[in-house]
Amino acid sequence: MNDGSTDKSEKIIKSFKDSRIRFFSIKHRGCWPTKNYGIKQAKGHFLCFIDSDDFISSDFLQNAYYSIMKNPDFDYYYPTALSIVTENGTPTNHIWRYIDYPADQRQRLIKLFWDKCVGGIPHAASMINRDVFKRIGMYNDTYYNLSDTAYIVSHAMEISFHFTPGLITYYNRQHPAQTNANMNERMRTYSEILDEIIEKYPITYYLETNNDKTSPEFYKNCVSKFMELADKTEFNVYFIQKAEKYLKKLRDIENFFN
Repeated sequence: MNDGSTDKSEKIIKSFKDSRIRFFSIKHRGCWPTKNYGIKQAKGHFLCFIDSDDFISSDFLQNAYYSIMKNPDFDYYYPTALSIVTENGTPTNHIWRYIDYPADQRQRLIKLFWDKCVGGIPHAASMINRDVFKRIGMYNDTYYNLSDTAYIVSHAMEISFHFTPGLITYYNRQHPAQTNANMNERMRTYSEILDEIIEKYPITYYLETNNDKTSPEFYKNCVSKFMELADKTEFNVYFIQKAEKYLKKLRDIENFFN
């Protein structure tokens, strides 16, 4: 997928004479619209997104295939760790590690994001069954970044995940120009994911409380959550807007009972 690149990507890819390689070039639209377009064009059973700033070892896909064949009944195979490299590809000796989320513990993904604003399952190095996108839809391409995290949190209870040790030679490049470095958009996406958690999931998935969604205490918790995050960043307008949303609901409930 060539998303309007200005380097020599097109010339390089066209130099390979291999019928398995399919090349698509579109006007620049950004990360997530481009990935959604690529998903629609894909023909294989599994998808692995390798962004232009990342790279894999020559045997990564072969190892991924063998890993899937050993445990063929899952939707989403993700790595135990990602190796982080610098902008020029130099190893940093820094590793992002992940943990297992068995089928009966997937709600922990929701709790993790609520508590830490962290996605528990990576997009990079993961092998995703194409049927997942047919069944539950595409990435939200209205987000500039973190649509992969939003997808995992939004569909945590609908996807069967497999913690896969074989996916170990994907190298994630960190640099200032990457989409995730846009903090304004990152905070916007955070606020939307948290809002969806509140609207979609049972309270017990993310709050340790016996209250229900009709209680003033519940909405006080929601307001407090957004204001706590607003206090931690200069890009706080999105959290303040969500706090105001739940403050209005709180006042409506209090007025109803008074």
